[in-house]
Amino acid sequence: MRLSLTIASLALLGGAAFAAWRSVPTTPGKPASPAFAIAEQRNFTRRVVATGSVRLAPGAKIDVGARTSGVVTRLDVRQGMMVRRGDIILELDDREARLRLASATAKVADLGAAVAQAESDFGRLRPLAEKGYATPRDFLSAQTTSTQLKARLSSAMADENLARVQLGYMTVRAPESGIVASVTIHEGETVAASFAAPTFVTLIDLARLECVALVDETDIGRVNNGDPAEFTVDAYPGRVFTGRVTNIAPDATVISGVVDYETTIRITGASGASGRLLRPQMTASVTIEGPSQVALVVPTAAVRQSSEGAYVWRARGGKFSSVAVSTSARQQDYTSIARGLRAGDTVLTANFPEANR
Repeated sequence: MRLSLTIASLALLGGAAFAAWRSVPTTPGKPASPAFAIAEQRNFTRRVVATGSVRLAPGAKIDVGARTSGVVTRLDVRQGMMVRRGDIILELDDREARLRLASATAKVADLGAAVAQAESDFGRLRPLAEKGYATPRDFLSAQTTSTQLKARLSSAMADENLARVQLGYMTVRAPESGIVASVTIHEGETVAASFAAPTFVTLIDLARLECVALVDETDIGRVNNGDPAEFTVDAYPGRVFTGRVTNIAPDATVISGVVDYETTIRITGASGASGRLLRPQMTASVTIEGPSQVALVVPTAAVRQSSEGAYVWRARGGKFSSVAVSTSARQQDYTSIARGLRAGDTVLTANFPEANR
């Protein structure tokens, strides 16, 4: 921030600034105008700026396939269409499946009648056997027949249930709500299911998006889970989307020698996820905020960099001197100073002495 000096401040600093300015050589034809600012204590929020992208959260992309083979007789979706959980996506030719179910149902009915007859026969033999009018062999045979028929009936009922389940496979429904991202099949085509279910429709849930920022290694130490964040995308200039940091990758991403750490941000607010404005792979400009605290700050323009570290030009006693400083955090306009300056120190923010030599 450029210091706005009152008349009283100008009177106090005038002599020092003039003496210092006289000691700084200038380039002929380009008179420099030194600008000053005062180091001050103020409420400071550390901010980390990074680039990133919007992507689908885990589980937001679903590949839909068929559990059985067959010819597609009905296709109810197309790319970009919104579907809800349980909606029909497609149907396969189910004539064979219906016949298998009918056959299994008939077998269950047949065995059910046989079991009823066997139990009736066994029931009649029991009192006769107890009175000695039926041989033990006949009684045991009737009992065995009843038991075997019950077992066969249980097996037939299982086959019937299996046939009913397989008939259900002929209708493919949406497992979750979402937007159809791709369709790779048409009506009349044959679906061939083998060891793996073939994928022919992909659904994505745009309400389950996240932003992943690549935070530089010099800034990652100031980012923590739970920190609030905001970002913008080129598709909606001026619109700010909000979120919170949920994960920081333990391993780095190194691209062309630059070390970054993937920082995941959960998007919050109706304008982002549920508003259906964001799309996967959009480039994002991200700002992550830390907690606010009172800190000694100077304008970011006052902080210079050299091979030995950060420094500022301080005006004191009518002279300029280079002072090494330690910075702890920075914003776009301000940088907090951990060591090297005191509140009230005057620093240069433009036309530094080394630029006029």
